[in-house]
Amino acid sequence: MKAWLCGLGEEEYASVSSILTFVGVEHSTSLTAFQLPDFVVLGEAVQSFELDEMIPVVSLNQSIDIVNCSHNVWLAPLPWRSQLLSSILKEIKQLHTFPQTSGVNLNLHVRHLEALLIRQALVSTQGVVSKAAQNLQIQRTTLIEKMRRYNIDKSEF
Repeated sequence: MKAWLCGLGEEEYASVSSILTFVGVEHSTSLTAFQLPDFVVLGEAVQSFELDEMIPVVSLNQSIDIVNCSHNVWLAPLPWRSQLLSSILKEIKQLHTFPQTSGVNLNLHVRHLEALLIRQALVSTQGVVSKAAQNLQIQRTTLIEKMRRYNIDKSEF
């Protein structure tokens, strides 16, 4: 998943960024970093926001005015609890599981799933690559190569 971080203060960015990194969500403060993000995280200072696309919004501000979007908005002030974030991300993922008119890019989905499974294995082994490789039933060198391919750093875990 990919998230665009918009209007976050320094402390908000540090908190949100570390949480999203931990759960394996790519994120950027630049909208052009992604073709189209899976969701937007709005800082508490953002009072109003208008969307051209139907992109889900997670707002740190409880009283934000979202123009052109009455659904797919979650109000989630900091600090984020893992249970709240997990349920929001699960709902956002479900929005993307509906068939797309343009078809499905299988390679993209397989790469995403592979990176997610690698991150989960590293979390469960506290960053021990050899144990994670064992859990994934692949060679340690193969896991290291895949981690390099997906820009996964074992020190994150």
